[in-house]
Amino acid sequence: MAAITILNQAPSPSQINAATVPGPLSTAMTAAKSYDGTEAVGTSMQLVYTAGTAGGQLPKLKLRFGSTAGAQATGTTSATVARIWLNNGSANTTSTNNILIGEISVAATAMSQTASITQPTDFDFGLLTVPAGWRVYVGLATAVGGTACALIPSMIGGGDFA
Repeated sequence: MAAITILNQAPSPSQINAATVPGPLSTAMTAAKSYDGTEAVGTSMQLVYTAGTAGGQLPKLKLRFGSTAGAQATGTTSATVARIWLNNGSANTTSTNNILIGEISVAATAMSQTASITQPTDFDFGLLTVPAGWRVYVGLATAVGGTACALIPSMIGGGDFA
C-alpha cells in the first residue's frame, strides 16, 4: 500500500513510537482529571505519541488487553472508557494545553489463557496531522480490575514526517 502524501510529506512508519513506548494502563484517573487530561503520566495515563520536528500523522490507536509487570492476567475486568487527548507539547497537567479528541468504550471482559479476547477496539484518527512536538495521551476513567489486568495502548501506522 502506498504512503499517503500530505503537504508534500509522507509519514515514515519506522519513526512512530521511536521514543515513546507506552506502559500498561491499569488504574483510574482522578475523577475531575479524567475530563481534562491533567493526570500525571503513570498507570492511569500514558503518553502514546510525540510528533517529531516536522510533525506527524496518526491513523489509528489500538487498545489491547495485557498484564501488569509480566504477571498473568486473570478474572473479569471492569467496564471503563479510555479518553484520548491531543496536547500542544507543553505540560499535560495544565488543562488548557489539552484537547479531548476521542473516547473508546471498553466492556467488562473475562480474561482467558485459552481463547482470544476480541476487544477492546481501535480509535480511528482519520489521518490526523499533528504539529511538531505535539503529543497524544490516553487515560482510563475506571480501573481495569481483575487480577494483574491492564490495557496496552499502541499507535498503528502513520508516523513522523521526514
